[in-house]
Amino acid sequence: MNSTQHGVVSPRDNEDNLSMFFDFGTPAQEQVEFIRSSSNGQSEQPVQRGGIRVSLACVPCRSRHVKCGAEMPNCSRCLQDDKPCFYAKSRRGMRDRNVPRKRASLREAGKGSPGSSSSAGQSLTSNNPGYLHHGSSSAESYHTAASSESDSPSTSSSKPKSSTKLPNPRRLTELYYSSFHKAHPFLLPRYYFLSRLQSDPESLKHLLPIMHYLGSLFAPDMPTSDLRAAAMKEIEIPNLPPNGFTVQALLLTAIACHSQDELAKARAILDKAIYLALDLRMNSRTFANMERDPVMAESWRRTYWSLYNTDAMFAAVRRAPNFMLFTVDATVELPCEECDYDGIIPRPRTLDEYEARDFEDEEPVFSSFTYLIDLTRILGAILGFDRLPSKEMEIAVNNADAMLVNWKLHLPKEKQSVIDKDENVDEMLFQAQNLLQILLVFIHRPLSRLYHSPIEKISQCAPPPMQRQTTGEEDRTYWLHTKKTLEAAEAAINLYALPCPILNHTPLGICGLALSTLANLSACAYILSGAEWYRTRDRIRLGLGGLKAMGEIWQISKRTEKETKQIARSVFALAQPRGAGVVDSAFAYQVQPVVETSLTSMSTITPDIQALEVGWQELGQLDYFNTWDGMMNPGSSSISA
Repeated sequence: MNSTQHGVVSPRDNEDNLSMFFDFGTPAQEQVEFIRSSSNGQSEQPVQRGGIRVSLACVPCRSRHVKCGAEMPNCSRCLQDDKPCFYAKSRRGMRDRNVPRKRASLREAGKGSPGSSSSAGQSLTSNNPGYLHHGSSSAESYHTAASSESDSPSTSSSKPKSSTKLPNPRRLTELYYSSFHKAHPFLLPRYYFLSRLQSDPESLKHLLPIMHYLGSLFAPDMPTSDLRAAAMKEIEIPNLPPNGFTVQALLLTAIACHSQDELAKARAILDKAIYLALDLRMNSRTFANMERDPVMAESWRRTYWSLYNTDAMFAAVRRAPNFMLFTVDATVELPCEECDYDGIIPRPRTLDEYEARDFEDEEPVFSSFTYLIDLTRILGAILGFDRLPSKEMEIAVNNADAMLVNWKLHLPKEKQSVIDKDENVDEMLFQAQNLLQILLVFIHRPLSRLYHSPIEKISQCAPPPMQRQTTGEEDRTYWLHTKKTLEAAEAAINLYALPCPILNHTPLGICGLALSTLANLSACAYILSGAEWYRTRDRIRLGLGGLKAMGEIWQISKRTEKETKQIARSVFALAQPRGAGVVDSAFAYQVQPVVETSLTSMSTITPDIQALEVGWQELGQLDYFNTWDGMMNPGSSSISA
């Protein structure tokens, strides 16, 4: 991808530039205008509203800030540059010059009429089909008593369960794009979405409720339970239109339910989305290529690959041996870079081109989304390997490790860091690098000295693997798998220390964060001492802090934090490791070798009521440590040294 494409500056990147195409006005102005239109019917002089500016320039020329010839149907510049050419739909009419004066008078009128706000809110909802909940009248979808869905874990947060305040649809949409879209960028870019909302609101009516619910989660003053009920009711409508927008609505709902700790419901909704996508043949390049609008075609490609990635993450959390779309033949082309998605869409690339990249003299650079897709394909190949017999486990782990290392070695220089050229976190690369480290922990820990304690069974996100019989060859490879597990667990947690709001990351990575934190807890319990012990404890705190931050919105993180803290309290209730010295020496960050405590010395460790800052556990709850005493006696456990 050339540098000019990376340097495209779109006028939709900020709200000020967006106003050159739309005049959204203030909420009060919109509400009063809807009152006038609903009370007067078809007035002879309807209230003027801002719309798309009449301008003889196509959208691609505007985005590049170049002069446009304005020829129809394609301008001369787009023809010369071999670019797709399209024009924003005009609504004829410039902005009202009296808008500032009208806004002031409307604000004054609003102060004197307390009931105007609620009545205007009802008019806004009932007159705008884009925000109207299907099958409801007035503001019913927002104000009716919550259905049985409202008693789910997703409504047990500290946020208000219901409110008489009508949510501002535009604010909810903006919250979705500013807080959630970057982690799951498959919907139309904000500018194109708002444009379609103006021209064809009917096509988005099933998608808007779940967008509004997800956006409301990032605002403490929003009535999330009512919006959630509206979103869930929308996808349960019989005979949903079989199109890509319905697939997008189902996919977003599945992610929301999974993140709110409704795993079974999320799996059922995702299956519904997958069946519909396959019925539409979204896995074929034909589906996207039938679109004349290149941005819409790119959105369909991204929707399928987001389905693919989400299906894999759901399967990994449930410890399934495979995921559905892994076995489906897909010819759909690969997504483009994020900066191109909001600007000029380049020629889409194929999986065959990606597979042949290693043999090119000059290796091409693909989008960050593409490298995440490739890593998800590797995930599909190694799921369920922990069910293999012990004799085959070592070979399977070595093969999986080779695939993961190969993925990392073939990353272009431009993609080796999760910080992009604009010094922002590349969310797709963040997810890819995080998934890489989680997979390394997943495959290496079962063969390491980072033993799984029985109390880890309380973790629904990262339960211990199945017990296996030893082969007697473990001593030669324990150190290698232990070292790789520790390095990967540290790297996975350190990603959450990057200068980026943690809540902007995908909630699908929460279980991976728990998996890495538990690996560090095992290291503190069984092999580390001295300064390394203290440094690993700080990484555990970082992992718990990440779970706590995610738990402000996502219920699965709140539950996982509680489980992980229970395990951590038990680990840190042990006596302080010998040789630790004063605490100040732990912060010297000198390079020291990892000290492996022998199994004999482990048997002398006794619980200590003097707990560290993470907390402490009652002695009666520490009986699980006695289980490890059996490891000192041959034949007393399935895992031995």
